[in-house]
Amino acid sequence: MAKLIFRYGSMNASKSANLIMDWYNHKSNDKSVLVFKPVTDTRDYGYVTSRAIETKIPASLITPDIEGIMFAMTKTFMPRIVFVDEVQFFTTKQIDELSSVVDELGVTVIAYGLMTTFKGELFEGSKRLVERADVIERIRSECTECSNEGVMNGRFVNGVMQTEGKTVVMGKEKDEDKHIPVYKVLCRKCYEKEMSK
Repeated sequence: MAKLIFRYGSMNASKSANLIMDWYNHKSNDKSVLVFKPVTDTRDYGYVTSRAIETKIPASLITPDIEGIMFAMTKTFMPRIVFVDEVQFFTTKQIDELSSVVDELGVTVIAYGLMTTFKGELFEGSKRLVERADVIERIRSECTECSNEGVMNGRFVNGVMQTEGKTVVMGKEKDEDKHIPVYKVLCRKCYEKEMSK
């Protein structure tokens, strides 16, 4: 039975590495696959990449203004599985489209992404996945400040954690004040400690 699976983790939790390893596993077993990622993720245009395993795989870029493209591509190619990287950047309608891929076409979708923004709020795509997914799995990571589990994403500029600003600023992309933010994985306690500074 096909399922909509959401695998989430904080930044640097090896989400893309997990996707790539799953992709290789399915490809090596002669299973056809499709890979989608949002055009919002400008770092590795057209590829899913991983620093952890230093490899990349091709992905079809999906824009938020074109509805139905993932469904149409899946219906055309009828893969055994669909992978999605950086799914947090998808819209509610795009998540509903992925649900239709599962329910109407019988193709399993495994989506990887962040759960929350640097402000600790749900991304639109992640929120809808929590509402719709058949399976939700956390990919574990460790806090950069202590040994607790890292569950929050802190955005820092010049060593100071940010609580305001655009929701999406890619790593190495300058923010509105021309600074390059650094993201850190934090446990809830360390996140709150940084917030109170």
